[in-house]
Amino acid sequence: MTDIRTQLDERLGHIMTRLLAMIDVVALRTDAVTAALLEGDIARADDIIIGDDEVDLQSHEVEDLCIGTLLREQPVAGDLRFIVAAMHMNADIERSADLTTNIAKAVGRLQGSRPDERVRDLILQMSEQAQLLFVRAGEALRTRDAALAATIDELDDVLDDLHTSFIQTVIQHAHQGDLFPQQSVQLAMIGRFYERIGDHAENLGEHIIYVVDGTRPDDAAAERAQIRRDHVAVDGTIPVPSRGLAVIEAEAQDRRIDAIRRDFVANVSHELKTPVGAIILLAETIADEDDDEARLRLISHLRHETDRVEAIIDDLLELTRLEETGGPAHSDVAVDEVLSQAIDIVRGLADGLDIRLALVGVPTHMTISGDHGQLVRALVNLVDNAVRYSDQGSQVTVTAAPVAGAVDLTVQDTGVGIPRADLERIFERFYRVDRARSRETGGTGLGLSIVRHVADNHEGTVFVDSKPGEGSTFTLRIPRRGTDE
Repeated sequence: MTDIRTQLDERLGHIMTRLLAMIDVVALRTDAVTAALLEGDIARADDIIIGDDEVDLQSHEVEDLCIGTLLREQPVAGDLRFIVAAMHMNADIERSADLTTNIAKAVGRLQGSRPDERVRDLILQMSEQAQLLFVRAGEALRTRDAALAATIDELDDVLDDLHTSFIQTVIQHAHQGDLFPQQSVQLAMIGRFYERIGDHAENLGEHIIYVVDGTRPDDAAAERAQIRRDHVAVDGTIPVPSRGLAVIEAEAQDRRIDAIRRDFVANVSHELKTPVGAIILLAETIADEDDDEARLRLISHLRHETDRVEAIIDDLLELTRLEETGGPAHSDVAVDEVLSQAIDIVRGLADGLDIRLALVGVPTHMTISGDHGQLVRALVNLVDNAVRYSDQGSQVTVTAAPVAGAVDLTVQDTGVGIPRADLERIFERFYRVDRARSRETGGTGLGLSIVRHVADNHEGTVFVDSKPGEGSTFTLRIPRRGTDE
């Protein structure tokens, strides 16, 4: 048993060492890319771009170590916390390195421009603050100091304020004609890259706190996030949209579309990378395993990972179909049939988790106009989510009620709930409030995005009311067209 523990501790130590090294690399890359940016040094920027491959390689090594530790060792609860957090931190660090690469790519695009001293000074301050955030995260992880990790949030607030000042300055110069529109776009994007590096450092702080004492971000963190979203200017004022901003927005539209495409491809790659990596590792292990019982256990894990890949691909195909189809061919759809069918599909999962499904107060003759298959899929996703995020022995309640010109299809649970800071993002593709639980329960991160698309296709809406620890209520509101009362 001592030898097993020693091997486990060595693996965990290797993971820690690599994470700390990657954190240091991000801080160094942030400093180097800022120097290249301010000096217009394209050769140095190219070296930073090439160096991104090394960071990706280190990230793959950390991921392999985490997966290998889960499969080959016997981690206890505290170890599992660290491994789960390590995989999250690895992703945040890798994405931060990608952001420094994005800044490096902008160096060439800004050739010939000479931002004034105020713009340059704010770039330098944002860079220094981003570096400080990563240095602080490294110190907190190295010492496993939750109190030190908690201070990262305040440091990130400073970076957010610097970013706001930077954007206002760029808009002012664009409005005055001191910057060409293309230069303004590039500078605005650079400012956003620095801010996102800070966001990833803030995530590191939350994961470190989770490692130390197992606590997750509390309501105070959500409140701070809301304040940051409402706080749009350093001096407390709300800037009025100007002609300069309009110019930047017009020029940036195509770039936003390209960025959305790139982010989507990156997210798909990231989501598939973990299960595919596990499949490769499991296949290699099975090939070398002589014990029949161990082979059967590994084959079971292999099937689980292939099911994850299949689920992600199925949901991606469904999203594509919904986007291409657009508005459905309208026909009268019985509300009670849609809800009953959705419940029947999820019942097996609910029974296995000892969760009751209740269909309450649904009129038998209520109809809506829409696509039966799309509506069933949306309700299945909502009920499935409610079941997966509910506690054993609890109940998920499904109801329908007429409202002015529409019908509300509601799914209510008493599960873990959703922090307020996450509510506005939960319908994004691959966004998960609790990635660890989502991986345990088999979620793909696409279910609520599909629900949103179904609502859009029916000219309806979907909204949520949720409180952490009290549960969530999702409502899909579909307009009524010539339906029976």
